[in-house]
Amino acid sequence: MSAREQLLKERCARFGAVISRLELQALTKRQRQVAELRITGISLQAIGKRLGISAERVRQIEARLRSRAKIALSN
Repeated sequence: MSAREQLLKERCARFGAVISRLELQALTKRQRQVAELRITGISLQAIGKRLGISAERVRQIEARLRSRAKIALSN
């Protein structure tokens, strides 16, 4: 496994831990899709291509999910 693949795997695992704090039912369909695909280790570009959106939009959705998880944790 290359260093880049290892880094992606670790980042996705951390994202999975963050997302586990949220109730999936409270997310939109697109947010659930991004979360599920990202947790499996798929890159932003690949997710964007699969969902028909840009990698930047995927990154924005991921950032919003991280923010929501932090808020949920503090409540």
